[in-house]
Amino acid sequence: MATERSQHVDRSLVVYSYWPYAILLGGIVGAIRPMLTILGDVGPTAGVLTTLPEFQLWWVIHIGYSAVFGAGYGLIAYHRRLRPLSESVPMGAVLGLGYGTALWLGNVVIGWNLVLTTYVFTLVDPIDPLAAGPIIDHVVYGIALGVVYAAVVPRLSTYRG
Repeated sequence: MATERSQHVDRSLVVYSYWPYAILLGGIVGAIRPMLTILGDVGPTAGVLTTLPEFQLWWVIHIGYSAVFGAGYGLIAYHRRLRPLSESVPMGAVLGLGYGTALWLGNVVIGWNLVLTTYVFTLVDPIDPLAAGPIIDHVVYGIALGVVYAAVVPRLSTYRG
């Protein structure tokens, strides 16, 4: 007879994970960057966002893909080996650090510099992959997402941990 724990582990990742909550959390955390630019004039926009004519459009797009990346974190954090770690704030920060680093590598180094500026946006300059701004932005997003996810998800009324 299977225990409740083993039945929980075998559940579908898409059906039972907390990715819908992670979408919301990713969008909220992703709103930090545009708000810093709007309210505090902290940092420039980067990458494809500099080619957009309206700042409001950049803001909406930034929150949108931050929500999508939040869903990715939610799916990864639900993995049976990572789930207990993702529900602790300190370990959530560490997982978020890794996730933010992976986002930087995937988005800036590979996605933007090697694919988009080479084949799609050929008139736009590549981003310096070692520039502090993009690294800090992605790492801070990841850490904030990991901490907020760890603080919120275990306290949900639908929590199945």
